[in-house]
Amino acid sequence: MPTYKYEALTKYGFKKDGFILADNYKSAYNFLCEKQYQPMKIKKVYFSSKKITLEDLTTFFMHISSQLKCGVGIYEAIESFSDFYGNKVLSATLVNISDSLKKGESIHTAFEKCDFIFNGVIIGLLKSAENTGNIADVVVNILDFLKLQMDWKNNVKRAIAYPIFITVVALIVLIFSIGILGPQVVSLVQNYGDGEIPALTRFTINVLPRISEIICLFLPGVLAILPFFLWTKKGNNLLLRVMFRIPKIKGLIIKISMWQFCKILHIALEAKLDFVKALDLAIETVKFDLIRNELQSIRDNIEDGYKISESFANGIIIPAETLMAIYVGEEGNDLSGSLKHVSESQYQEMLFNIGSLGQILGIGLTVFTGLIFIFILCSLFYPIYSYIEIASV
Repeated sequence: MPTYKYEALTKYGFKKDGFILADNYKSAYNFLCEKQYQPMKIKKVYFSSKKITLEDLTTFFMHISSQLKCGVGIYEAIESFSDFYGNKVLSATLVNISDSLKKGESIHTAFEKCDFIFNGVIIGLLKSAENTGNIADVVVNILDFLKLQMDWKNNVKRAIAYPIFITVVALIVLIFSIGILGPQVVSLVQNYGDGEIPALTRFTINVLPRISEIICLFLPGVLAILPFFLWTKKGNNLLLRVMFRIPKIKGLIIKISMWQFCKILHIALEAKLDFVKALDLAIETVKFDLIRNELQSIRDNIEDGYKISESFANGIIIPAETLMAIYVGEEGNDLSGSLKHVSESQYQEMLFNIGSLGQILGIGLTVFTGLIFIFILCSLFYPIYSYIEIASV
């Protein structure tokens, strides 16, 4: 939906500006008139990026949670946030949501109109909270989930920062050594030495640049298809399928998926949702189709009347600690509590695994680049050493 920037006068004569979402200019004008604003200027605007980040959503729910605790209504809380927040797309979306709430629409219906920002999990939890009247508690749980998501993703960034740095430095040194230093070494040997270039040096000067050319030839194609693997559901699943074959990464993918599943299932049960509906919301958080399909099969068995623990026990990918928590929770009639404990345990293990994987990558790349540096230095400086030795005789 297009975004419009407006300037208008309120019914009290104060000047107000902001952003709204509307299908066209006329809809934007009518929207402002319904809010009892006198439009002065309405202009369609385009943003370089319309992405709503996880940080944006976390900040939004943090504001809503604090306002609800202070006794402020959700309509006023949303409207106050949209007035000051920097992300114009999110602000414009929230203006439309607050307007829908002002007209008497339900919370989940207002948020459903903006499902391009708020996913089905958030909308489903808000709907349940609205039905049970515990909106403040559910918002706190959503906020907790978003904070934890942001935290583990930041841990992933920190874990791969050093390996990326090592790789970039290695490439710079490699290009400098082969492209600049190498030809000078060859020239020195040919002009002042005995003219014979060692085989190791010839390999470094002649073969490695060819390898670099081949890499550079394929690099644009790799960069071109990279967005497909990172930003599309199909490409993301193909990438995960490849990574799933690596044991260390396979365990991490399962751990992340099951943490998200257990955490949302716990929140949904706390919100008094029916178990099958809670499962639907939890399954929606799992992005990898292999795990998602298994959970969907488990969900169908439970709907057909099978016991919860028995249905999960038939799974192949489900970790043992999750199976045990579900069994204990079902037997003790406290599934929500058991899922809470296992999700907390899984999250700590997940952070440890991310850090461990980052260390392995860092050490592996450091050793690998070190060996390459030693090889290049030996191949380039051996002829210089030989020349100095001959010259000193």
